Amino acid sequence: MIFKYLIKNKKILLPILAIVSLIAGIFLSLYSSVIFQEGNPWPQIKGITQLTFGKSDIVKLSDSDNRYLTKSQGGPMTIEAFMKDRGYEYTDQMGSGYFYKSSDKTIVLTRRQYSRFYTIWTIAENNNNSSINLWTTITNDQGITFQYPKELLAKYVSVTGWPPVITIENGTYSCKTTPQEVSSISDITSQRMVDNRIYCINVKNESAAGSVYSSYTYTAARNNELVKVSFTLQYPNCNNYDEEQRKACTSEREAFDIDSTVDRIVQTVK
Repeated sequence: MIFKYLIKNKKILLPILAIVSLIAGIFLSLYSSVIFQEGNPWPQIKGITQLTFGKSDIVKLSDSDNRYLTKSQGGPMTIEAFMKDRGYEYTDQMGSGYFYKSSDKTIVLTRRQYSRFYTIWTIAENNNNSSINLWTTITNDQGITFQYPKELLAKYVSVTGWPPVITIENGTYSCKTTPQEVSSISDITSQRMVDNRIYCINVKNESAAGSVYSSYTYTAARNNELVKVSFTLQYPNCNNYDEEQRKACTSEREAFDIDSTVDRIVQTVK
């Protein structure tokens, strides 16, 4: 009845259509970079619909055999349960890559953000077993032995101060965090929990030649001593790339997690 009424009263229908078109245009203008970041948006829209109205926490995207969609909140736990049901156990994380191993092969999962609310997971078989080969053991000049990854599984994040510098000091753990109201993007100290271990993290940022160089120092208490891990990463400005690379750079940056890598390094220190 309402539809027939609107058709007969074009003076009412046309303004409504104009308003709807305007809202749709504004929405596409504001969020087109997210909506079309994977090219054809329909597989993602279909997946979001299935997650929203279905009972599953993970759905396979219809345009691929190895891409899956989860909600960002709780996504890693969802994917871990998903892989465990298929006989894989989580073994490691490097940047935005997650390693899972079964009795006969290793699988690498990489994740990309699809807006703040959803994550796309790509599953690839790791024939080179790089989760093992990627890590190496070194003894530094102070006689400290530790393991570290020879490279990070990231295309748009580079290591410049590597391998990390490891020091062990006597002392009591404390962390004077930077108050939010006086924090500066160039020098921030924060405290974070990584796999039930507390770290005091200082980050100093410097901009140069289209990139940001971030110098990290992680401090953790262990056996009445303080273990410190220091290194520098280079983050290029994603806006300097063309549209396709910019989307890939931004997505990788949102998924990149160096905390887990540092935590594993600390656990190998002898």
